[in-house]
Amino acid sequence: MQHFAQRLYASCELGETLSAAGGLAFTYVRPEANAKARTCVGLGILMTLPLGRLISLALPAALAACSGGGSAGAQPPRGGGGQGADRATPVAVATVAPRDLARAVTVTGTIEPVRSIGVNSLLAGTVLALHVQEGDRVRGGQLLAELDARETRAQFERAQAVLVNAQTVFERNQQLAANKIITDAEFEQSRSAYNVAKSDAELWRTRVEFSRITAPSAGIVTAKLVEAGSAVSPNQRVFDLADVSLLVVRVQVSELDVVLDAYPASPVKGYVRRVFPSADAQSRLVPVEVALDRFPEGVRARPGFLARLTFRLDQRPAALVVPAAAIGVGEEGQFVYVVDGDSLVRRAVTLGITTEGLVEIRQGLSAGERVVTSGHTNLRPGTRVRTESS
Repeated sequence: MQHFAQRLYASCELGETLSAAGGLAFTYVRPEANAKARTCVGLGILMTLPLGRLISLALPAALAACSGGGSAGAQPPRGGGGQGADRATPVAVATVAPRDLARAVTVTGTIEPVRSIGVNSLLAGTVLALHVQEGDRVRGGQLLAELDARETRAQFERAQAVLVNAQTVFERNQQLAANKIITDAEFEQSRSAYNVAKSDAELWRTRVEFSRITAPSAGIVTAKLVEAGSAVSPNQRVFDLADVSLLVVRVQVSELDVVLDAYPASPVKGYVRRVFPSADAQSRLVPVEVALDRFPEGVRARPGFLARLTFRLDQRPAALVVPAAAIGVGEEGQFVYVVDGDSLVRRAVTLGITTEGLVEIRQGLSAGERVVTSGHTNLRPGTRVRTESS
């Protein structure tokens, strides 16, 4: 230590500061200058060395300038300084901008054909043959199944023979009655027999046709309820057909894009086809039928698929919006921090609808202003900030 003090005495003038290892500053002071040296204000350690010289060890950041007086060669310690400038707080901001906004309601429903048809057997009998399976597309009038109609066909042929005979007798008696050869009663009897025979023939012809089960309209077979050899009774359901020329989703809402769960990345446009005239008595909801437009390329929707419908209600064109994160809540209501130059201004706002993470500003902001979107807890009006886009 004595050797170090001698070196320091040899190299320092009054008031000079030397940098030492560890970030400390050593200031050498002559004994006769002690009075003036003691006027220095700072944080340090004073120690008297064996040589009788006074050394002041001080941290550079805490050493302050000495007060006035002293010899002409004295200088205030370098590395000292006054209070540092305030640091700017980094904040994320967003610009207030107009945007078309709408409140959205999303409901879930099942895709259905616009019309479902149950095909029934009109006769009792045994299923002789089936000509279609589930998933087959059929046209109106196409043969779906046949019943065993041998007995019915025989009755039809018998009725036709009776009709031919009755028609012959009626035509002959018509000529005889014109010549007054037979009485009017005999002529009316032959005419009545002819009409009955004609009706019987038509009846059995219809029954023969009923043994052939056909599609009442075009569609897709969604269910086959019998097999070949099964016995059916009159009005028994044998097929279900779906008219898929138009697919709809029926949902119930209390007050449109459609997304299919099987194709979440391919939204489908839809339109409200009809609103049912009354609400459901139990749920108090009104059924709404939404028709689906043409599907995008690669999307093959089928009846039974689950669909999510988004109804856009309460539309607000060109509404001023900010991110929901920009809204703060205080004792006086909702507010935002507006960036004015490099400082903040607290502004009360009136809100509208909220959707998709955006909030409508109905009063309090103008287009183009920048608002803070994070850190409301630690911010105060007048705080200096450095902006970053959110």
